[in-house]
Amino acid sequence: MEVNCTFDGPCEPFNPSDHMSSGWAIGGAGDAKYVQDPLIPDFSSKPYEIYCGDALETIRRLKAGGTRFDCVCTSPPYFRQRHYGNNPREIGQEKCRGGLDSYISALVSIFKGIPLRPWASVWVNIGDKRGKEGELLGVPNRFVIAMQDAGFFLIDGVIWAKEVAMVDGTSIGHCMVEPAPGRLNGNGWESLFRFVLDPRKAWSDTCAVKIPRDCESFFHEGTETPVEHHPYSKVMECITTLEGRCLPNVWYVGNSRKGESHYAAFPEELIERPVAMTCPEWLVDDGGEIKPRERIVEQTVYSEGTRKLKTVYGQFSRWQEQHQDESPLTDEQRTMLETLRGKSGRMDSARRYVPRYPKTVGWTHMDRPVVGPGIVLDPFGGTGTTGHVAVLLGRRFVGIDLYQENVARMKERCEKAFERLKIERGVN
Repeated sequence: MEVNCTFDGPCEPFNPSDHMSSGWAIGGAGDAKYVQDPLIPDFSSKPYEIYCGDALETIRRLKAGGTRFDCVCTSPPYFRQRHYGNNPREIGQEKCRGGLDSYISALVSIFKGIPLRPWASVWVNIGDKRGKEGELLGVPNRFVIAMQDAGFFLIDGVIWAKEVAMVDGTSIGHCMVEPAPGRLNGNGWESLFRFVLDPRKAWSDTCAVKIPRDCESFFHEGTETPVEHHPYSKVMECITTLEGRCLPNVWYVGNSRKGESHYAAFPEELIERPVAMTCPEWLVDDGGEIKPRERIVEQTVYSEGTRKLKTVYGQFSRWQEQHQDESPLTDEQRTMLETLRGKSGRMDSARRYVPRYPKTVGWTHMDRPVVGPGIVLDPFGGTGTTGHVAVLLGRRFVGIDLYQENVARMKERCEKAFERLKIERGVN
């Protein structure tokens, strides 16, 4: 079946000699049906490969070629929102009876068909749709349930905030204005979901996306010497620090202005964190088995300084104050006490709290040969935002799109990102 062909202009014909294995794509045998016509990305001279064609069929051919992916970041076409071209295979244009179910089923089939490594994460940005009566169809929620039914675990649900209304009547950011009689403007946020196949095996480097702590309360233990912040990457627009605090799941990110005629392009800042956090920077060969390096950290005590702190009595410390006679506890009281102990945190300042931060001390598998960086896949590549970010952060990238115009954009952005990466790393 010819994949590199669309109704939107000629695509480059598939040439096996242009896709010889470089030894960086290591995986299973793939679907027998597509073994005779496999795709093998060529990363020998560049860290990206772009394909023009149907997402499901291209993924099957990549699987047949042995490629396995470490991370997926994508934003599929939303259900009956806009046309990107005239190809009848375009997802999101299902108009038959049960069109929404067909749309979700098609998406899940694509994600289920991706050859993922055991530690891989799948990030999906998907929007909702209103019905004829103006009611929300609940597309993101239905998609999540369908993915869970297909065997995926939902690990993170991020709110991509585009405009946030403040109590004083002002707002941060700007979202698209829409007529909304009798309801709110529904364009202020979208969903970004992270799925994995096995939570126990899923790889993540949360230090890469931690956010800075308050410099006025972050000192080396027993001193007033500030702890130095180290950014994960200087090329990221998102500010990070390896020693920082945990990133919450509401991200304020403005709309992208790099989509040109592609009006649904998502911004680079939205993709930086997923790639940095869940796509390994190094894969190694551990005696014939491919494994990702993992960051080794030590939880290091730090001082919050001598600033005056207000003592706050939480439920746990208040319980302790009221039961200082150490009288025997009943089983019910003991259970309640342990529950309160588990819930109490640093805000319960009447309870002694020892603040700690993660200090990077090394990486696992440093004595093993490096196979290459992880591979990011975007099966709905669009304008190439995911590819640009992945390449700039030193990962490999495979992009797929149904239309040649988008394929050309992806190639151009990946090429520019690669040139910038070489400059950043001092490589000719």
